[in-house]
Amino acid sequence: MTDITRRNLGKLTVGIAATGAASTFTGASSRAQEAPNVTTSLSRPAEIPASRGPRAVVVGGGWAGLTICRELKRLNTRLQVVLIEKREIFVSHPLSNLWLGGLIPLKTLTHSFLDAAVSGKYQYFNAIMIDLDRTNRRVTTDQGYIVYDYLVIAPGIDYDYGAMGVRDAEQVQMLRTQYPAAFVSGSEHVTLKRKIKEFKKGIFLLTVPPGIYRCAASPYERACIIAAHFKKNKIPGKVVLVDPRDAPAVNAQGFQAAFDDLYSDHLEYITSTVVQGADPVKKTLATDFDEIKYEDGAIYPRTRASRIIEAFGLAQPSNSQKEANIDHFNYNIIGDERVYVAGDCRPMPFSKSASVAISEGRHVAKVITARIAGKSVTWQTPMSICYSMVDPVGKKAILTESFYRFDRPSGQWSFASNSKSHNDRSDELGRRNLGWGDEQFRILFS
Repeated sequence: MTDITRRNLGKLTVGIAATGAASTFTGASSRAQEAPNVTTSLSRPAEIPASRGPRAVVVGGGWAGLTICRELKRLNTRLQVVLIEKREIFVSHPLSNLWLGGLIPLKTLTHSFLDAAVSGKYQYFNAIMIDLDRTNRRVTTDQGYIVYDYLVIAPGIDYDYGAMGVRDAEQVQMLRTQYPAAFVSGSEHVTLKRKIKEFKKGIFLLTVPPGIYRCAASPYERACIIAAHFKKNKIPGKVVLVDPRDAPAVNAQGFQAAFDDLYSDHLEYITSTVVQGADPVKKTLATDFDEIKYEDGAIYPRTRASRIIEAFGLAQPSNSQKEANIDHFNYNIIGDERVYVAGDCRPMPFSKSASVAISEGRHVAKVITARIAGKSVTWQTPMSICYSMVDPVGKKAILTESFYRFDRPSGQWSFASNSKSHNDRSDELGRRNLGWGDEQFRILFS
């Protein structure tokens, strides 16, 4: 069982109510008993209020998209800001490891898009983007089309199982459903929570993908969370964490200390190992060195930008993660200052964390509102604040703070000199970890 209690179920019911409200708003009615004319519904304008000023449309209600909507409206009250989001309820991936470890309830991660829109004074449009016409500045959704003056696309990531040697559609589907990575959807997180609670013995497999992925610290924190559960409940099993790197991507000293000091009997960290295949039927993971047999786990493949980036011709042709072809300082598509891409789909090697999404979102909003006024803004480094609860029993965390710089002569990004790691786990950092999430949710949703 997961901790979807009666109270949490009531929270999720808000999403169902939101779905009904959105259906009413987009023109559904009790008279529509006959089959709808799909062509007609796509070729008509979406039922949103007429705009009295410029219209900015934001596709994707993750941390970046929600921040951009709120900041656009705050910086320019004349703007009509419309959020297109396919989900009925927000479920946060950032901080979800704390829920897996029993440190916060599910309701902390779940919020209403309607509440966010009302408090931010923008419009939430529950629909799916299915086409983009940049010539006529038109976004088509399954609820009709919307004409924009400025468009921001922030749809998050997709998994790339082919990059880890799994290309058979049936095997991909089995990995998605039976061993979900739990770095995208709320359903994946609920399934992983159940897996952890029901695990009896043996190897619980976790993988760290190559490239840039969602929150560099998160797989290592998750390994600690699960190992702590095994240790506390005397489960005769261990976490096996497979990493292509030779050390944790961030806070290497702090994570390695936690692995050695706290979980030496419950966590095996295998470094410099590349995944070359996975067989969900035999429960084996093929690497460049060996084959690992597991009982259960969460297999995290390489990530890529959401497929709509590639489908709409916005991706960099040579980018292995299919990320967007944007101006690295202003975030607009090269050659089109009306269309922007933010969040996990941008190509710069910054952490794909919530804090970076927030700071980038603020910058994108400043760029757009400045350009509306015929001005420009100076690029500022995004800020990555990443807490990791390495000791959930003692509620002790470590922290990395990252800032970035661009070297124009070499054309390379690097960490700025004020970046730092706090590798000594402490209850003070644990308290700050919990408080940071509460503050960000308050800003976005109330």
